Amino acid sequence: MTNKDILNIAMKQSAVDSNCNADDFKSFENKVVISKENPNARKYLELPFYCDLTSYGNNIVASVSKEFLSPI
Repeated sequence: MTNKDILNIAMKQSAVDSNCNADDFKSFENKVVISKENPNARKYLELPFYCDLTSYGNNIVASVSKEFLSPI
């Protein structure tokens, strides 16, 4: 297994956790997605996230709750 394989596996799991696509982490533009519960997410995570930021170096994917996006 190469470092590239490990990175792709990590991105796939982060995509499940963040409710996005693994390719979203390879983009050069930031992305905001709505966080949702997912039975395939890591068990210790409390989903949905209020605000969770994930980056693999190119951009940031923000997985947020609907309340976070609501105007005050």
